[in-house]
Order: sequence, then structure tokens, then C-alpha cells
Amino acid sequence: MPPTRGEDRPNGLSAARTERTLRDVLHELPVDALVPAGWRVGTEVLQFEDRLPADGVTLRHPEYPRDLVITSAGTGDAEALAVHERDRVAGRRTTVAGVPASDDDRATVEAALRAAARAAARIETGEARGATVDDADPTASLSTGDDDRRLHFY
Repeated sequence: MPPTRGEDRPNGLSAARTERTLRDVLHELPVDALVPAGWRVGTEVLQFEDRLPADGVTLRHPEYPRDLVITSAGTGDAEALAVHERDRVAGRRTTVAGVPASDDDRATVEAALRAAARAAARIETGEARGATVDDADPTASLSTGDDDRRLHFY
């Protein structure tokens, strides 16, 4: 009996299909009209805990130490995408918005970009958010000597 070809097997290449990715949808949108001025949009592959890597859209401004990340990784059951604020200094990521699924991929990604734009405006204006090491009041401080350097404890 001759060996079977790969595409004849039930799990061979014939079962493979092309997926429309977050990056594909992003290239179809007027991103500059949806994102505040000064914020650059890029893409990267992200991994959350033990989940498989996923596409991500990043919004980054050179004057702020926080990025905004849109991805399907780290979403809840009712969400298609989530917007996360990533603190590059402290190395933390916080979910700031969830975007429900819709029948139109473009509408879902546009909604995520609008949510990220609102978060970007909050970052720019310095609106209140959860305290981080960058902006929290220290619970205790120690002076290191006469040179006015202080060590803060949170």
C-alpha cells in the first residue's frame, strides 16, 4: 500500500485555512483619524500567562511611559478584544476596557481603537488611575545623607 500524501490525511494541509488577523483588519482602517495626535500605532505578538501568543496593536507616545495594547489575549468570555495599559517602567499591565464582539471585524477593531484613544487622552491629561510607583505617595521615606537623595517605600 503506498504511503498517503499529507493533504489526504484528515489533519493534513488541506485542513489548514487562512485566518483574518487583527493586523489584517488594522490595515483596512483610517487609524490616524481614530488615534490622538502624537501616538504611534504598531503591532506585536503578546503572550498572557499560559495562553498561546496573540496579535496585538500597540499605541505608544514618546513622552509617556505607558503603552496601550489592544489584543484578544486576556479577554473575558463576552469580549472580543481588550485594551490594556502597559506601564513600561513598573512592568505592569492593567485592563482598561473590554470590547464586545460584533459581526463586523472592522467595527470591533474601531471600537477598540476608540477605547484606546480615550485611555490615551486620560494618560495625557493625567486623570486619576490606580496608583503606581511612579505617582503614589510613599508610606515611608528614608534620607540617604546630605545629598538629598531619598529612598521611598510603598
